[in-house]
Amino acid sequence: MKTKTTILFDMDGVLIDSEPLWRKAEIEIFQKVSIYLTDEDCESTAGLRIDEVVDHWYSKQPWTEKAGLTKKDIEDQIVDQLIQYIVQYGEPMPGVDEALSFIQQQSIPMAIASSSSYRIIEAVTDKLGIKDFFEVIYSAEEEEYGKPHPGIFLSAAKKMGISPSACIVIEDSFNGIIAALGARMKVVAIPDRKHASKTKFDIATIKIGSLLEFDLKTLNKLS
Repeated sequence: MKTKTTILFDMDGVLIDSEPLWRKAEIEIFQKVSIYLTDEDCESTAGLRIDEVVDHWYSKQPWTEKAGLTKKDIEDQIVDQLIQYIVQYGEPMPGVDEALSFIQQQSIPMAIASSSSYRIIEAVTDKLGIKDFFEVIYSAEEEEYGKPHPGIFLSAAKKMGISPSACIVIEDSFNGIIAALGARMKVVAIPDRKHASKTKFDIATIKIGSLLEFDLKTLNKLS
């Protein structure tokens, strides 16, 4: 197995500013089954797979079959709505183009390892025009467990033919950071600006403000 440095990118909140769009879609669709979420409620499940998000809220406020919507219906409708929002409003996070070009210039292989489904990943990579930067694109929908379980990152590393210890993960969510550390990988945390001061993110190897700060100096710190 290779030991050359490889970078695994989370997607939502790292490559695309989709967290507000996720919250908007979740709040809108959950109302159909009389679950009224706030932005803070949605932030509490950031980084989880959508099926796990739906399970979480169903366990707290189960709806009856009279609503005419199964948990799978809610999952699918949230994803459909999110993709519409991505196509309409999706924007890259600050520094995406610069960071991807810089890493490519360093001849460092890159992959996406996202909790989102392949449908969503495809919508994002098409919207941003970044698909060709990545050797592997991998979704946690193939995993038995989503983040914070480390399986997604271990599987992505295996697909890249890389030792987990040679991987650097770039994450914005606490669940994702725990998953990456559990895989024994180095982690660059880029928490949402309003959460950046929270000490829980200090467990990451390095914490930066945006991908604009992912430069040679940062890379050398991780080596």
